[in-house]
Amino acid sequence: MWSRSVVFKAYFLLPLLAPIVWWWPRWGQGLFHKLERMLDRLALKPGRAVFAVGLVSFLFSAALGISIGINPPQTHDEFGYLLIADTLAHGRLTNPPHSFWEHFESIYVLLQPTYTSKYPPAQGLALAIGEITTGLPIVGIWFTTALASATVCWMLLAWMRPRWALVGGLLTAFHPQMIVWSQNYWGGAVAMAGGAIVLGAFRRLLRDPRPREAFWLGIGMAILANSRPYEGFVFCLLICLTLGVWIISARGPSWKVCLYRIAAPLLAVLAVLALQLAFYNYRVTGSAWQMPYSVYQKAYGMAPLFVFQQPKPEPVFRHAELRALQLDSLAYYQRQRTSSDSLLAATWEKIHTLLESCLWSRLLVVPLLALPWAMRGDRWLRLIIPGGALFSATMLLGTWVHPHYAAPAVGFFVVLVVESMRQLKVMHSASRRWGVALVRGVLVLCALSSVLTVGRLARVDRNRWDFQRERIMAELATQPGRHLVFVHYQPNHNPHREWVYNSADIDSAKTVVARIMSPPENQQLRQYFAGRDLWIIEADATPAALLRLPDAAELPAPAPVHPEATTPNRDGSSGLDSN
Repeated sequence: MWSRSVVFKAYFLLPLLAPIVWWWPRWGQGLFHKLERMLDRLALKPGRAVFAVGLVSFLFSAALGISIGINPPQTHDEFGYLLIADTLAHGRLTNPPHSFWEHFESIYVLLQPTYTSKYPPAQGLALAIGEITTGLPIVGIWFTTALASATVCWMLLAWMRPRWALVGGLLTAFHPQMIVWSQNYWGGAVAMAGGAIVLGAFRRLLRDPRPREAFWLGIGMAILANSRPYEGFVFCLLICLTLGVWIISARGPSWKVCLYRIAAPLLAVLAVLALQLAFYNYRVTGSAWQMPYSVYQKAYGMAPLFVFQQPKPEPVFRHAELRALQLDSLAYYQRQRTSSDSLLAATWEKIHTLLESCLWSRLLVVPLLALPWAMRGDRWLRLIIPGGALFSATMLLGTWVHPHYAAPAVGFFVVLVVESMRQLKVMHSASRRWGVALVRGVLVLCALSSVLTVGRLARVDRNRWDFQRERIMAELATQPGRHLVFVHYQPNHNPHREWVYNSADIDSAKTVVARIMSPPENQQLRQYFAGRDLWIIEADATPAALLRLPDAAELPAPAPVHPEATTPNRDGSSGLDSN
């Protein structure tokens, strides 16, 4: 079996060999001619092309999910988004705090002043759509993946000819990162759709300032504000600054056009957005100005969000697992601050994460070789490179970087790659159209890369801890009656394997999952949920075990938070209530 590094090296070299593969065989040339004619017919009507890209993306995501199986949530983020989805599906923006909320504390979940996740609501709304319509939240992810692919195609129609916009949309739909996002609950498709709408509306405003385009610009900003606020703000700031420079330039429109066709509709949408965000914050945190994310960070956070910030003092933790995760995050932050070499290494790791997710295992570097020729034809295209560089620089300031952080600016990259691909295709020598062969070879290898990604997703380890959690929850769902389940962790428990997550309505749930605390607190919780069957999960056993508890049985002691720690009182004198 080839190692991963060997495979990556092969991906880097294979595009250089692609012309040899596709120069000579007549059947290969004939196949591509037929595909190109089909794309040209489909692209004759731009609306039909956008719809086709979205439909293909949805059918592919759904077929993949049904064939390989829908994975259970694994990361803390996924559980958080699913909690928002369940809350919205019940017709609420948030949930009232539970009387015994200390037993239900979990990672990335707010329990005070209300009960919900710390994240913005857009991703949860997408999951709620799937939960309401089909009972499967993942269907909402398939829908937003299709929406993101379709909006990329719509965006590209403002930058290039319909055939290449269609190619870019299909490339996006089958991008390995999009395939991965379509099969988990925390992908970046929602933010990607918002960024594509902003970039597409921006380009259309430059061509023909109309209220409709300003309206769509505001809609894209609203999606970003509700999905990736920081990255979306940076992206929209770059777009607005560029738009402002154009307005005051000699080629800009008159002040009446700016006021009535751009500023008025855009400000109207942004005013509604501000009211929506303020109302959501108020319902969740009690303050229109305080986001749920900031409340959570104030209550639990230790590592800062940016590498140039200072860490916060350790808050009061009631559970060892929550403290362990924060210490792990703090250690990662401190590794970046120990020396300049450590900071450079961490920065390169972040850059590598972004490149591996965007460059399709380095395959799309090849079309970018034609970028200098691509920039000659469109002066606005020249602004994308510095814009993308500034956006990336702001991301590198963060303590952490994940592929979906860059989702708002994916449109930058797609425009550059597809336009470079178009320029590369027309390159030739005296006797050979080597540009055509090279582009076709890259496309074939991109398809191969997507197939390999599907194969990797299909080979998931079914013995993984999240599958064990799903198995136990399904087993409890088949048991008669209702259940109260205590989770027992060993002192060396991995905090990235969290079991204590509940539905939006804890008291009405068939199964309630709780943390073990002191004997008096455990007894109070058992009395509150009197009449339920009692269980305990040994989460760190191999495999995880579900055991029935006799009514009078004592629970094992929880792992100590730290040697000198004492269990806080339930009077709200420490922890969340004091922050």
